[in-house]
Amino acid sequence: MITANLRGLAALQDRLESLSKQEATKAGQIANRAGAATLRKEAIKEAPNSPKTSEGETRTRHNKGGTTRQETHGKIVNNIKVKKLKSADPTQVKNAVTIGSRAYHSSFVEFGSIHNAADPFMIRALTNSQQSIIDTIGKVLNKQLIKRGV
Repeated sequence: MITANLRGLAALQDRLESLSKQEATKAGQIANRAGAATLRKEAIKEAPNSPKTSEGETRTRHNKGGTTRQETHGKIVNNIKVKKLKSADPTQVKNAVTIGSRAYHSSFVEFGSIHNAADPFMIRALTNSQQSIIDTIGKVLNKQLIKRGV
């Protein structure tokens, strides 16, 4: 079970409500992205980083039909990114910590495969950094509210 300390966020919400919707959304967007960046840093620490392979290494893959294709290998630690997601509600802010397509094998590492046991590094990263994410969001949101005169 994951627990977190949310002290002080109610006061920040009261201050946010005194802003216009557009200004409050912008301040929330900046704070949300800072929280996602905190999770990204922890995910990079937790992600496996094999010294056997190098970034950009070209590998030959064999298909069932006997054909071969060349693929460029990407390390998981170099492909963890923060992306802004579109929302149906313009006042809602969404950011996601994702792994780029060059590290397609990350799902095999995270969830396991028929040959390998699961190594849930993203879950560990979220668990380890949950309180620091909340603290970062609160700190950045407070800074944005002060900047906007609230």
